[in-house]
Amino acid sequence: MKKRKKKSSKTLWGILILLLLAAAGSGYGYYQYFYLPAQQVIEEAPSYQTAKAITGNIILIASGTGTLIPSTEVELGFESGGTLSTVSVEVGSEVEVGEVLAELDDTDLQEQLIQSQRNLRELTSPMVIAAAEQEFAQAQIDLIETEDDLEFLISPAVYKYEKRLVEAEEALKEAQETAETSPSEENDQKVTEAEVFLEETKARLAANLIYYEETYLPDYFTYTYRDEDTRVWVEEIDAPTEAEIALARAGLAAAEANLVEAQNLLTALKGGKIPEDATGSQLFQLEQAQLEIQNIQDAIEATQLITPIAGTVTALNAQVTETVTQNSIITIAQLTPHTLEVYFDESDWGKIQVGYEVEVIFDALPEKTFIGQVVHVDPSLSTEQNTTVVSGLVELDISTTGWNNLPLNSAAAVDVIGGRAEGVIIIPVEALREISDGEYAVFVLENGEPRMRMVEVGLQDLLYAEITSGLEIGDVVTTGQVETK
Repeated sequence: MKKRKKKSSKTLWGILILLLLAAAGSGYGYYQYFYLPAQQVIEEAPSYQTAKAITGNIILIASGTGTLIPSTEVELGFESGGTLSTVSVEVGSEVEVGEVLAELDDTDLQEQLIQSQRNLRELTSPMVIAAAEQEFAQAQIDLIETEDDLEFLISPAVYKYEKRLVEAEEALKEAQETAETSPSEENDQKVTEAEVFLEETKARLAANLIYYEETYLPDYFTYTYRDEDTRVWVEEIDAPTEAEIALARAGLAAAEANLVEAQNLLTALKGGKIPEDATGSQLFQLEQAQLEIQNIQDAIEATQLITPIAGTVTALNAQVTETVTQNSIITIAQLTPHTLEVYFDESDWGKIQVGYEVEVIFDALPEKTFIGQVVHVDPSLSTEQNTTVVSGLVELDISTTGWNNLPLNSAAAVDVIGGRAEGVIIIPVEALREISDGEYAVFVLENGEPRMRMVEVGLQDLLYAEITSGLEIGDVVTTGQVETK
């Protein structure tokens, strides 16, 4: 048997080194052949985050809470206290406008009315009316006499033009006021005519005053007497003094006032209308008697509690024979249209406007949805339970859902539909690029390259935006950053 030679360690190490070099060469070749070209492809064709334009729905909703309340509510009470004699309703009663709900005992008032009416009949009796007619006739005579007295003292012509002067001044004043409030050539002409008439009247009065001094006084106030010393007959003019004329004017003014007073009293006694500025003691007594009757009648009317609205009695706080005060004793509520007071978080302010559609689900009817609309939004925020909220009113439309006679104060969940777009083209909001205020663009992949395209945007929520023009279903848009050359 031949003995094998043992290989030396140097030979083994040489083989190992050769194997390692061969492996290294193969790895570098793989890297050079496979990895580097792949890396170059990735750099040449970048990838994008994308989404397709699809058909979908966008519904903008503001969720809040609500409470069923009366659409209108009035609390009724008597104007004065008294004993309740009748109550014609109970809680739940349906009432109509003008219906008497309750009455106070008016026995004392009825007795007062009878006595006051008796007093008025005495003041307007036939005998009193006859006396008033006689006073009126006498006042007419007195006016004629005092007018004659003044005419004699100043002459009929002067008296005539003094009256005409007053009339001319009043006519001018009226014409000027009309022209000021309603400017026109016609009204200006009337002012001119009134001014001319006033000047003519002044001239005629001046001429008649001269006639008064030169002719009238000598003709009517000259008297003849014989001088005791010379025994010669002497003529002398004894003209009226200013005091005598002033006294005559005052007498005429008093006679005119008495005639007006007598006329007003006679008119009132016969049931006619009395001027607001009328005076006279008898007239005052008559007016007071009429006023007293009116006040008592008003008080009797106030013993009836009458509803000003149609509705349902929701509260009754008194019973017959009770003594009531001026506080409310009956509450009337109009339950239709069915109304909710609603509250939303202040962040939803822009989502709630009058006319917006509403969906309501009452806690008592969780499986039924009512529809309606916002009819009022408070112009300022309010605070409820230490939270700032938007408050408003919602009216329900029960024409299709019917009504379940829910009680007042029923709680509900309320969704306001701020906008609704169904079956429309939508894309993620991340795809939108706002170019300017209200103008948007998107990047659409065309042959693998992003191309900017202007679009018109409709509704938006937190995730999606409605595209009303600029895209078609299936278009691919980028949702991330895009580098443009």
